[in-house]
Order: sequence, then structure tokens, then C-alpha cells
Amino acid sequence: MKIKAAVFREIHQPLSIEDVEVGEPGPDEVLVKTVACGVCHSDLHALHGAIAAPRPTILGHEPAGRVLAVGARVRNVAVGDHVIACTSLFCGECVQCV
Repeated sequence: MKIKAAVFREIHQPLSIEDVEVGEPGPDEVLVKTVACGVCHSDLHALHGAIAAPRPTILGHEPAGRVLAVGARVRNVAVGDHVIACTSLFCGECVQCV
């Protein structure tokens, strides 16, 4: 499925609005149609090169939206549910997580 996304490609450059291909969710994943997303200082730091971020990438880890599809092992949300998330990775060991 193709979606529109604001893609971060270069430090100190505007995000580019692009069509991005999104696959079906894996067994433990949920596909959410984002209707709103917070833009926080983590995103701004990435845009300005203060923290490392892979490129190209889609910034914004505070989405709100509606569940479009769920993986085979997902049991806590269903298609059509309204959800919010914080999709930051958490290792529990690095400076940011501690």
C-alpha cells in the first residue's frame, strides 16, 4: 500500500512529501493510519544533525490514528480502534533511556 509521508533526507533541509510503500504488518505488528503526530525536540535535533538518525527516514514518534490492520498474534487492539503511541525505541541501557 502506498502512503504519503514527510521524509527526512538531509540535515538542515526541508522534509519532502513522498509516496512511500508500506507492507502488511508482521505477526506482532499493527498498521495505523496516522491522523495526527507530535513533532518534538527529538525530531528537531535529528533535522539539525544534533542526534544521529538514519536517512531517509520518517520522523515523528508520537502518532494518533486508527488501526488499519493487525498481525496474526496481536490481541490487544483490533481493526478500527483509535490509538495513540510512542514508537521510540527503548533499550533500557543507553544515556537517553536511563
